[in-house]
Amino acid sequence: MKGLGRNNKGFSLVELIIVIAIMAILVAIMAPFLLKYIEKSKVSTDLRSLDAVYQAVIYAMNDSNVVQDPDSQILINSLTAPVELSQLQSGAGVSAANTLFYEEIRDSLNWPDLSKTRYQTIITSTHGGNAEIYIQYKGGVMNPIAMWITETDSTGNKCLDYDPTVWTELEDEPCIAIK
Repeated sequence: MKGLGRNNKGFSLVELIIVIAIMAILVAIMAPFLLKYIEKSKVSTDLRSLDAVYQAVIYAMNDSNVVQDPDSQILINSLTAPVELSQLQSGAGVSAANTLFYEEIRDSLNWPDLSKTRYQTIITSTHGGNAEIYIQYKGGVMNPIAMWITETDSTGNKCLDYDPTVWTELEDEPCIAIK
């Protein structure tokens, strides 16, 4: 019975409980920071996705074929009021899905269509599950359109009480937006 209990190289139950308690405290301290970082990452991803849609719309608006297409111009001119992106398929009194404007946006994004189900798959920071992308033509040269994602603000918090059909030029814009 040489060395029974004296040369035991394992940890005692008390030592294991102390280590587990220390790890639990560290996790409790770090969790809020990690969750905030993850939410910022989702908002950043959504802003990049929104920028891709924005660039596709700008490209389509400046395409010479789109500029010469009367139905596309009717559709573009109808964007003076906020329009949800999927409504570009059937708005402005024209068969929008057949306009060069619509086709150019769709092709630039490499999407089969501009439906909600299509773009909601790329929106990651939403809290309500029913986020929408709105677009409004503002005119001008520097930023001719405004685009925003509803239901999530630029910090990743819920943005459910904001009326997405009314665009404001306020600096404290509650939704993820490109102005």
